[in-house]
Amino acid sequence: MMPILHPSVLAAHVALGFAGFILGAIALSLPKFGRTSRWHRLAGRAYAVCMLGMAALSVPLALGANDYLLLIIGLLTLGWVAGGWVALRLALRARQSNRQTFARMLRMHIILMSSSYIGAWTAFLVNVRPIGSGPLLVWMYALGPTLVGTVFITRATARFANSA
Repeated sequence: MMPILHPSVLAAHVALGFAGFILGAIALSLPKFGRTSRWHRLAGRAYAVCMLGMAALSVPLALGANDYLLLIIGLLTLGWVAGGWVALRLALRARQSNRQTFARMLRMHIILMSSSYIGAWTAFLVNVRPIGSGPLLVWMYALGPTLVGTVFITRATARFANSA
């Protein structure tokens, strides 16, 4: 990558990632249905835009650093966000006509968007290593967000399955 381009790409990647972390936490904490669900939709749309931009910028950054782990995480995050958006579109299209498809696609949306959040946190922790870089810590950075996030995804999809 050109030396002048790299700092600006990295700065945009970091800014989009930071905004995505904040917006993702907001979207995850807001009610998904009801009178106040519009705030979830607004935060979710902004989250998706930030994550798509951040993940797309991670590709040239990871390639430039020959960091294939971060490249894989970036590509997965890109796929999860795009897939989560598509799943939501399919759910909304099936909302009136096919209740089972609606519920299945909405669960897929939850899984994919949550996975993108997990992937972004994993990439951040693996790259930044905020409390050191010993072998055990690296494994904690790589697996910690997945283990914690999977519990929350399982609870959210089970709760939705029971209410849908």
